[in-house]
Amino acid sequence: MPTVKIEPNYKVTIPKEARETLGLKIGEEVQITLRRVKSLRTYTPTARELRSIQKGRAEYAKGKYVTLDQLFHELDYSPHRPRKKTN
Repeated sequence: MPTVKIEPNYKVTIPKEARETLGLKIGEEVQITLRRVKSLRTYTPTARELRSIQKGRAEYAKGKYVTLDQLFHELDYSPHRPRKKTN
């Protein structure tokens, strides 16, 4: 399904695929009925985060990684029981 970007003044371009499927012509009026809207928000990592991601990928490629079981063990966490409370 094509996605669209909301432009300044909340203008939206109808994707070519949708225009052709619906047979829309320039100047034609359309009625918008909302049934379901999904917002696709994106996150742009900072330069520091990008460096960390690159470092992690390089370590993974070298075989240096921790499995989820190892991580759970290190954190003393089991998904089947609640965590220990600390005061």
